[in-house]
Amino acid sequence: MIKVVVTDMDGTFLNDEKEISPNSKKVIEKLQEHGIKFLIATGRADIAVRNYYHDMGLNDVTIACNGSFIRNQATGEVIYENPFTDKEISIIHKKYLELTDGSVELHIYSPNYIYCDRISFNVARIKRVEEETNAKYKTPVCIEEDILSAIARNKDKCYKVMMSSKNHNLLEKIYEEVKKEFDLEGTFSATHFFDMVPKGTSKAEGIKRVAKYYNISVEDSVVFGDNLNDIEMLKVAGTAICPSNARDEIKKMCHLVIGNNNDFSVLKYLEEYVNKLGETTNEK
Repeated sequence: MIKVVVTDMDGTFLNDEKEISPNSKKVIEKLQEHGIKFLIATGRADIAVRNYYHDMGLNDVTIACNGSFIRNQATGEVIYENPFTDKEISIIHKKYLELTDGSVELHIYSPNYIYCDRISFNVARIKRVEEETNAKYKTPVCIEEDILSAIARNKDKCYKVMMSSKNHNLLEKIYEEVKKEFDLEGTFSATHFFDMVPKGTSKAEGIKRVAKYYNISVEDSVVFGDNLNDIEMLKVAGTAICPSNARDEIKKMCHLVIGNNNDFSVLKYLEEYVNKLGETTNEK
């Protein structure tokens, strides 16, 4: 029996408009009634999913920044953190400035803000998506040309750097140049998004830590993902499932391929599963 559900958000649980199914809270409540935990594992900072967290009535942890920061948003308890050092963030920022052709957008993720040096396309999209969101749950964004000074002033820790550009070769070049200075993890999390996180970080390690925290076997998990930053967690899953819009290499490694993310296929799968549990319970 499933004990824990873990899902990626963008491209998996959310549709392309960054929306959840209107039925999400109801289905998740049913899962919780059967003792099944529903967890988010995302490349985003957890402050960028707290509107969904609230709307779905969640009370467990969020595995954020590809696993480098795990926090219970209801209580504020930090379960795990693996931040970059100040020196490492400085190196990443320096390489970005040296190598960018102007097309690269750089975001630095902390528990309190997403930092960027201008109003980027991605920041504009966040603001557009959250236009009707309660101010309490909107994503805090700090826009300053001197990002490092802003981080220092706020005494913030940084857990992920995201670069975005259609020039994939340039994103990979910046990463390789950073890697010459210190070891870290890097991968594409979406078509034009490249994530850099501290060494040893992955969603898989995040799931293992959360499973241990809740005393749940990882074998009793069902995990949903669609992109390269989901590979490791899909490998450790008891059951690995992806939507039909997932990358081909993801489809090949999953136990099951379901419908498109725009049809809220993950939620539909969970609804069918929990309804069957209800039927079994009623038969008894």
